[in-house]
Amino acid sequence: MQGNASASYAGIGGIGSKIWPLTGPEIISRDTLKTLRMRSNGPGLLRLVVHLAALLLTGTLVYLASWTLWLQIPAMLLYGVVIVLLFAPLHECSHGTAFHSRWINHVVGFAVAAFTLRPFLYFKYRHAAHHTYTQHEDHDPDIVPFPTSMRDYFAQILGLSFWPKLIGTLWRGCTGRFTEEERTFLPESVFKTVMLEIRLLVVLYILIAAVSIYFGSTVALVYWLLPRIMGEPVLRAIRMAEHTGAEESPNLLANTRTTLANPVLRMLYWNMPFHAEHHLASSVPFHALQRLHDEVSPHLQCVSKGYVQVHREIIREVIGNRRRATAGQGA
Repeated sequence: MQGNASASYAGIGGIGSKIWPLTGPEIISRDTLKTLRMRSNGPGLLRLVVHLAALLLTGTLVYLASWTLWLQIPAMLLYGVVIVLLFAPLHECSHGTAFHSRWINHVVGFAVAAFTLRPFLYFKYRHAAHHTYTQHEDHDPDIVPFPTSMRDYFAQILGLSFWPKLIGTLWRGCTGRFTEEERTFLPESVFKTVMLEIRLLVVLYILIAAVSIYFGSTVALVYWLLPRIMGEPVLRAIRMAEHTGAEESPNLLANTRTTLANPVLRMLYWNMPFHAEHHLASSVPFHALQRLHDEVSPHLQCVSKGYVQVHREIIREVIGNRRRATAGQGA
């Protein structure tokens, strides 16, 4: 256990481990990497303003559509998608690359994490393990198993396992009863800090619920919780595309998928569709990933033209696997 934990901690800011020696970053020259790693507050602040403006615009649509249910539901869904895409700045802040200033990374990271019902510090350490053991069957805490059936596929899209995991994370963070897996990526030295953050989050959520009930207000429900839940399947679909169906090997050129998304999604998702590039050099800020893509694209082995194409391929393979399994049983 201790050996695995040490390897995980080494992955924070590093690349790979002894048991999962990741390959691929060697294709990037040191001079190129040095140039692309330059951090700045400007691009992150501009992108944050754009994201907040999108929240304000779609939230206003929810308000304007409040007089009729058949308009409010799609408005809430659109607003919810913008909310869940805040996962991107949370993710970027966890790497410390969204902004040059460390304190801005922390403040924005904590804020968007709380708004999306996630504990920032816990995510930071869990995500570091994901980068250390990308696509390792046993050690990558975020590995998404390939769907075994269409029922399993839709269960993953709807987040039927995501929500219990999230609630479980908050519960265990409050009680300090971390699982064995969590203890492999959470250093014991940060237990108390992680627990404090999660307890403060839970107190905040309880306080919001209590105030809402006391005043008979549905503001938090309509403009936060329901859209947050409604938008999650879109984020699940996007995150499935990042690794599902890619190689389960230490080769970052093949185990992570880049999706050539449209400019609007790239804007609101902070260039995270360039996901193979991000895994090849996680120290490169989001605003430089397009330039990194231009450098490494000839070497990438898993690139799709869009998220629809990715899921079409996944569904085709799921159906094909089921047919072959059925044919094998009948033989």
